[in-house]
Amino acid sequence: MWQFGHQMLHNLVRPSASNDPVAGRFFVDQPNRTEHPKTLKRAFTLIELLVVIAIIAILAAILFPVFAQAKLAAKKTAGLNQVKQIGTAMHLYLADYDDMFFAYRFNGTAGLSCTPANCTNIDYLKTVQSQGQAFADNVFGVRARDVNFHKQILEPYHKNNDLFKAPTKSSAWAGYDNFGSDTEPQFRSYGGQNSYGLNNYLFQPITGSVVSATSVEDVSSTIVMIDASYYNVLPKFPCQLKGSNWNPNTSSYPKYWKNLGNSYLFRWAGGAANEPSDAEAEKLIEQRYAGMLNIVRADSSAKALNWKKVVFEGPTQTKIDSIWDPFKQGCL
Repeated sequence: MWQFGHQMLHNLVRPSASNDPVAGRFFVDQPNRTEHPKTLKRAFTLIELLVVIAIIAILAAILFPVFAQAKLAAKKTAGLNQVKQIGTAMHLYLADYDDMFFAYRFNGTAGLSCTPANCTNIDYLKTVQSQGQAFADNVFGVRARDVNFHKQILEPYHKNNDLFKAPTKSSAWAGYDNFGSDTEPQFRSYGGQNSYGLNNYLFQPITGSVVSATSVEDVSSTIVMIDASYYNVLPKFPCQLKGSNWNPNTSSYPKYWKNLGNSYLFRWAGGAANEPSDAEAEKLIEQRYAGMLNIVRADSSAKALNWKKVVFEGPTQTKIDSIWDPFKQGCL
């Protein structure tokens, strides 16, 4: 009897040796149980999460400007390739026209009263044909319908309007101005595009006046075309060149440097002229490619130059090697 009671007590304090998974689960004391309790999973604490987030934010602050600079550099390279192709188109034009540069624009004879029957702007006529006269009259101001610019003149040699849209200029247009937000309505689409300007010293606003490419003294050191928001440009403080009949110190030409880069001398806002100040113009010029401007040289090659060199290194009486001066003789 004593042995039977001892056996019962032994069974109460030790788990069953049977294969039954339920056996022994209700005993209070199981000191020799071989099963291990489940291990609890440890989660991040709030402080640890905040530290990780802070590290990610610091890395993002460091890397995002690097990515932005890389993106801008890629756009500058794309822009340089575009102006190079335009330079090639210009070179082909010269080959067809006995090395004579074209005038900076060609005006029709109908003027402000022109109709699709006698307007000459080829982009206006294309738009009338493709989208109707009402649309064309809306996107072409009356002063733009009977005049052609270098974009239209060179079209047979490039056949790609997108070449005339600078990659970093969000309001770039070519053919017609589909924005119409910063230009006086009567001049909408004037210039043919708003990303590149011709060197006014080389393409002069004198009727019948064109320059021979053979008269350019140093073709590899002379600007033909440059990043700009208007179709013709000049450096700051222009002068009349030796050997030229054109005096740029007339009309608004002394301010044409404000058309360089992303600056626009003839900016229009709220129904009135909104010319940028000198300080604002310089900032807008610098914005095109983070302080750089792409140029096409007279030999059709392309290069990026610092914006200050472009704006402030025009010809003078003593400076005869200016990149703006096609004749390399300086000012009168």
